[in-house]
Amino acid sequence: MTPLRASILVATGLGLAALPAAAQSRLDRMQAVSERANALMNEAMIIEIPALEGNMPDPAWDEPMRTAYACILDGYVAASSEGAVDGMLDRMEALLETATVDSILTGEMGDDAMLPEGVDEAEAQAVLSGCGLMELMMTRMAESGAMGVMMQQSQ
Repeated sequence: MTPLRASILVATGLGLAALPAAAQSRLDRMQAVSERANALMNEAMIIEIPALEGNMPDPAWDEPMRTAYACILDGYVAASSEGAVDGMLDRMEALLETATVDSILTGEMGDDAMLPEGVDEAEAQAVLSGCGLMELMMTRMAESGAMGVMMQQSQ
């Protein structure tokens, strides 16, 4: 898996919810999903580029992340439905119950779980861009030092 592919997976937010789905709001579920996925993706990227060790952004959300993901969920609901977004979260949670760094590196994670039904990749990219998630992720990568390490690796 390339670092770009890994960044896209992180941005779409895979993960594992710690509590039953009915006990959490969509945003809380997305946070658990995203933080779990970010931790796995960090590990996967470090395997691919060992110099990233100690330079990956913290997978935990801060307030800007929460705001961006709230916007994304709203955008997905507007583009599909509440039921479709809940179904996406269900699929993401199920995938990550058994996810490992190896399953991410080998591409075993299914792209079909990452978007709600009725939302295609172009629509999803528009939502992500409109909500500022990609900029936020790039800023976090730069601040952690990961972007600098990746730029050095490409030279």
